[in-house]
Amino acid sequence: MRHLSVPSAQTQHWLELCRANHWNSNHAGVTRLEDGRSAIPILDSAPPPSDLIWNGNPHLELATQPKRPSHWLDHFDSELAAKHSEDLPRSYEIQGDVLIVKLEETVSKYGEMIADAMLTQLPSIRLVCADLGVKGEYRVRELQPLASRDGTVTTRTRIKENGYLLWVDPSNVYFSSRLSNERIETLASANHLRAHLERPLVVCDPYAGVGPSMGALLSEDGLVSGCLVGDLNPEAFELLELNLEHLSRRRKDSQGNPPSPLQPMEVACRDAKQWLQNPQNLGVVDLLLVNLPHHSIDHIPTLLPLLKTNQTTVLRGWAIVDRAEILEKEDDIRNSILSLGARVEKFAFTEVKGFSTTKSFMCFEVWMNLPA
Repeated sequence: MRHLSVPSAQTQHWLELCRANHWNSNHAGVTRLEDGRSAIPILDSAPPPSDLIWNGNPHLELATQPKRPSHWLDHFDSELAAKHSEDLPRSYEIQGDVLIVKLEETVSKYGEMIADAMLTQLPSIRLVCADLGVKGEYRVRELQPLASRDGTVTTRTRIKENGYLLWVDPSNVYFSSRLSNERIETLASANHLRAHLERPLVVCDPYAGVGPSMGALLSEDGLVSGCLVGDLNPEAFELLELNLEHLSRRRKDSQGNPPSPLQPMEVACRDAKQWLQNPQNLGVVDLLLVNLPHHSIDHIPTLLPLLKTNQTTVLRGWAIVDRAEILEKEDDIRNSILSLGARVEKFAFTEVKGFSTTKSFMCFEVWMNLPA
């Protein structure tokens, strides 16, 4: 079959040109050549090799390379796929080597077949689980293993986010990769605060989960000097300890050298409101993270005494609120701070995403100065 030979770096450009003109073959894939070039299969109806459109790129006759399957449905029974086309899953979530998929009741009996097809298409996946909804005190997902590549059904796995590694376990701990951008924004705010204070920060994250926000902060050289971190979920706390141990070993100061030990440094499995019971935790925090979306705003008054006084500090958190109550909740946050006599330097209350037709997932960030 005729192929167009192009420099590998230009492959996408020539593919788009051929597709736009309906010259490429849909039955064969691109072949990588040994000389740093790519061979794109084209139809006989395409212009001849001498045509100026090819910009001097040569044409070759090569054996056809069949296109690889591009979707798990390519490995699924075609009759069943046609019969249940409206009910088969169109999306899924991946955490590490665990794939999580929601199945409609009409196709749940084909769960193992669906999982086998997904394992065939996605070689990096070890385990496919059905998402049966949230359960329990900590509102974690109930997962039903459908198929395993190696026979193991543990949902503990490791992910890489923004350059750092984290242990997660979707059947025991809440974790959302969709909030990765929020963690990048938290890092940006922390860097601005460090520049303002001209020193590393003490961070408090009492609703840390497995520690994704601390992963972003501790991976930044010279940013964090101490931390108070915890979670009420014992399963999350176990993974949080593992992740912080790994992240702490990788820390460097602003010159790229091993830094001084974190001080203060406390990792605890406790209710966030109990951090204030230890007088040593009062007035030591520069950056306070509050991520308990259904209760964050209510918890603010209890947590503010952790912040340092007579200097700029930052409160950053997330809340799920009724759209009709956004202005009211903004006032609640502001009043919690002003009631302590604080001076508000900057205030932002912005929507991260729609949570439902009536609720929004909001981020609040307050730069303040609390009196002693």
